[in-house]
Amino acid sequence: MAAAQETRTAPAIEAEDMAFRHDLETLVNDTLTRFDRVPGLAVAVTRSDGPVLVRGWGMADLERQFPATADTRYYIASTTKAYVGTALAVLDARGEIDLDWTLAELAPDVTFKPEVRANEVSLRHMISLQHGLRNDAIPFRLAYSGQADTQVLWNLLSQTEANPDAPLGTFQYNNLGFNLATLLIERRLGMRWQEILENEIFAPLGLRQTHAQGLIQARKAAQFAAPYQSLHPDGTELLYLEKHDDTMQSAGGLYSSANDMARWLQLQLSAASSSARTPLALAAAQAHHPLSSFNKSFGPSIKRTGYGLGWYSGPYRDAILYHAFGSFSGMRAHASFLPDHDLGVAVMVNDEGTGFMLADVIADFAYDWFILGPEQASGNAKQAMDLLSAGSARQIEKMRQNIAQRAERSWLLSLPASAYEGSYCNHAFGKIAVQSGDDGLFAQQGRLKAAMEPFTESDSARVELVPGSGQVIRFQIADGRVEGLQADGQDYPRCN
Repeated sequence: MAAAQETRTAPAIEAEDMAFRHDLETLVNDTLTRFDRVPGLAVAVTRSDGPVLVRGWGMADLERQFPATADTRYYIASTTKAYVGTALAVLDARGEIDLDWTLAELAPDVTFKPEVRANEVSLRHMISLQHGLRNDAIPFRLAYSGQADTQVLWNLLSQTEANPDAPLGTFQYNNLGFNLATLLIERRLGMRWQEILENEIFAPLGLRQTHAQGLIQARKAAQFAAPYQSLHPDGTELLYLEKHDDTMQSAGGLYSSANDMARWLQLQLSAASSSARTPLALAAAQAHHPLSSFNKSFGPSIKRTGYGLGWYSGPYRDAILYHAFGSFSGMRAHASFLPDHDLGVAVMVNDEGTGFMLADVIADFAYDWFILGPEQASGNAKQAMDLLSAGSARQIEKMRQNIAQRAERSWLLSLPASAYEGSYCNHAFGKIAVQSGDDGLFAQQGRLKAAMEPFTESDSARVELVPGSGQVIRFQIADGRVEGLQADGQDYPRCN
């Protein structure tokens, strides 16, 4: 297809692109009418030499009535990994870092357990997610609670363990590898990962609508998409959990726009061709190259057979698709490109419900339109939409039943609510504060906060510190006093 495009005239290509834009706009308009709970989305479709379509649909913020546009900033979550992997490849090529530096070399003052194999685990292992390590506290503090100053994180390094489910050299998707790599590089270079991205990615590409820090000021100057859940039985629900500077981290810490995503994908397409030889393009090409092999899938159409430095790869139709997806509370991002067809697609949706899979359906339509033709693309999209509609209806009903079931529970507390108030601390995971008031008990762990509700066991409560992810808190009572609590298998003794 790419070779065929080179022999066609510019007017013929523009006529085809115009027809595509019409069909995609029709598809998205019809889709948002059908799935009217989804607030909005933004799409970029591009070739290496420039965009085919970049625009937004629907609303970025229902409460403020901000429309979704090509300039709207969406949180792109784990799509960040591809940016960081590329930037570190640039530093490696310049000799400022060595991706073969080991954990032991970069943290000589930390005593690791022998089974961690600190003398073997390298930065390359970390950012290709083959590091064989486990340390849940570091990613949790960085991505969720925000209780994560550099010294606390460094102190937690010694608690890193070998991962028996994915030993060194085995791929397992996680945030830890990127978090460790940038923590270690910051200690060595004195430079945070946000500065590295600004210098090596944002400035060279002119990505002025992409943010890794400074969110308070950025939100004053530009429109950011708000996070929603479209599958709540009562209608589209605004979710409280948004990103702040202290929860922006190297495995998921960027807001970007459709405009900037188009520029980012143009780099990837240029890098995949033999004509692009700039240091940044060469580093991008290195990040594409798979360093591990496996056979996985994501949804009905995405196959995954390898992972490089932030990019998955796998067969799609008649070519290899490179992709980096991301999701977080109320947000979903799809970024992908097909070098053989000189096409890249980004879709960003501010909805973790129906919109989660909708991003991939729209991307599939864009690729299929050029590869299989408009008629086949429309047929595939209709089939996917029908399945998505049925699945969404089931999820809404399931959530309705779950909410009704929980509403029937009564509190089984052995002490007055005020007795459970206090601070509870865990060395690895930080502090949980419990308060009581007229509306009941309330829990907060750094940036995470939620009302507590009754659970089925005595002296326990259910809480959704992360929206949509319920956890049970079990209070530990001794001699008529709350001495601590347990959450996710971790003990938090009272610390006030």
